[in-house]
Amino acid sequence: MGTWGEAYLTRLRGCAGRLERELADISDRDRAVRLVEDDARLVEKGFADGLLSVEAASRVRTLDPLQADAWLVEGEPARPRWELLSQLAAYVELLRGGYPEPVVRFATSESELGLDLAAVDDDGRVLLLGVARAEPLELAKLEALVPTFEDEGAGFTVTVPGHDARELARQLWATRAPYLWLVAAGTRRLHRVQYGRTIRLTPVAELPEPEDLWPFGVLGPTPRIALVEPVAG
Repeated sequence: MGTWGEAYLTRLRGCAGRLERELADISDRDRAVRLVEDDARLVEKGFADGLLSVEAASRVRTLDPLQADAWLVEGEPARPRWELLSQLAAYVELLRGGYPEPVVRFATSESELGLDLAAVDDDGRVLLLGVARAEPLELAKLEALVPTFEDEGAGFTVTVPGHDARELARQLWATRAPYLWLVAAGTRRLHRVQYGRTIRLTPVAELPEPEDLWPFGVLGPTPRIALVEPVAG
């Protein structure tokens, strides 16, 4: 583990201290698999550049004013939320890559489908849906299982925000996002999404350029996530 990883651990220890708790032991596996130097570097630079901040001891804030609560550490002793490291790194990556600040949504509320990350147009339509997990193996499971779920049409309800393949399939059906970006420690996997009876995921090499997603720019304030009306069968 390098300098940036150590800096991120120092941040986590500070959060735990402000909660008057000890930080849980960081295992060798955590250091080798979950605490990736490139992700830690992006996150720490995000804090340095003012894209991220910490308030209320452990609660992290992005520039998304509609963001739901997200905590760097939780529990007793305080345990790192490792999936948040890759989620924050991906958020910073999008902003540093030129994606417009007002339309990059982070940790949306349950009323907005509980999305980890989304890039949307002025009307709230999701153009890029981001999903964060702690480890790359979890992404492989999503890729394998999401295409097995059929469209449930008007009958589906979104209940638990983004933790399994079925929920991700529901989020995709509800938003009809054309791109799915799966992120985990040191890993990024982009897919073009096609919708039929089931969902088809086709790997894509590079994120779309901002000017391709917003050819006429961004006109308004941060938009709320819009749902696509189900098509009657």
